[in-house]
Order: sequence, then structure tokens, then C-alpha cells
Amino acid sequence: MEIIRGLHNLTQQKRGCVATIGNFDGVHSGHQNILMQLKKKAEAAKLQSLVITFEPQPREFFAQQEAPARLTRFRDKAEIIADCGIDKLLVIHFNQSFAKLSADEFVQQILVDKLGVKYLQVGDDFQFGQGRTGNFSTLLESGQKFDFDVENTSTFEIENERVSSTRIRQALESGDMELTRTLLKRPYWMSGHIQHGAKRGRTIG
Repeated sequence: MEIIRGLHNLTQQKRGCVATIGNFDGVHSGHQNILMQLKKKAEAAKLQSLVITFEPQPREFFAQQEAPARLTRFRDKAEIIADCGIDKLLVIHFNQSFAKLSADEFVQQILVDKLGVKYLQVGDDFQFGQGRTGNFSTLLESGQKFDFDVENTSTFEIENERVSSTRIRQALESGDMELTRTLLKRPYWMSGHIQHGAKRGRTIG
């Protein structure tokens, strides 16, 4: 899988794709279902599959210290998305300038001009653009205007309840590792760097 860091690294050769947009924190079973559908759509259309995500995540940008802890670090998230067979991962730097883009500007400048999206898959509760003024209906109208298809992903449920990153955090907080594993479709883990100390213990005794 190719990781594209920043819109400035997009080229004309990368235009034309089937895409989905989201944080994909945890890349849980619901996310994996979306990615599986996206891959099938890309293969049928003979186009590249593309996941659009953000660093930092929008909630982290706006809420900062109040934002919930991530379920996966970026590197782990990218590895899991790659394992799902996705061709490209576009990482958009979420900053003040990007946050000011209107919904129409987001569609025109990024989805149409930069990516040449042919098919877009999002949740029916998806919101975007400054003030979150854009929604699924906005995308449907834009799709008709710019000639790309838009499809909403059906809610993915386990035990009659929607799978979400919030639900997984709640399972982790309550110590329910069996439910966490079921929702993630894999054991929970998070990689990290070992912080070495001054190694003074070597001089003791």
C-alpha cells in the first residue's frame, strides 16, 4: 500500500479512484467491512482503492487534551488498512487552514480536482467542511454535479449494537477483553517505543 502524506504529494497520475473517508481509529470490524466493500468496488471498476484519513484527527485538533485516547497509533492503523488490501492511504494534515474549507471547497478542491473520485463510500451520518455543514445529502448533490457515485455504508452491528470506537473504549475501560477482541476482530494491542532510562541500575550493587 502506498502512503501519501499531504495533498501536495498527489500527482495527476494518482487521479481516478474509489474512496472512503474517516479516522479509522482501531480499524475495527465495522471499518474492515467498509474496506472490504471498497476493495470489491475498486476491483469491479478497475480503479485504485483509496482511504482518506487525517493527522491529527479532527477531534484531537479541536478538543486537544479533551479528545479520547486513540485505539491505534498511526503506524498500526496503516498496517491494518494495508492488510485489508487497500491500494493507497492519503493522510491529510488537519490544521486551521484545512478546517476552514467549506463543504463545497472540500468536494471541489480535494475530491474532484485533486483525486478525481469516481465512487465515494461514507456513513450516512458523515459530516464535513467548516462547521460540519456538509453531509451525505450534500455529497449526493455533488456527485450528480461532478459525476461521481456516492453510497452510504450500512451500520455494522454485533450483538444488536453498533460497532464503534467509543464502544470499544468502553469495553476496554470495563476490562471486557473478550468483547474488545470481538469488536476489533483481533486481539487488542498497541505498539510503542521503549523509553530507556539512565541505566544507573548497572552501577548499583
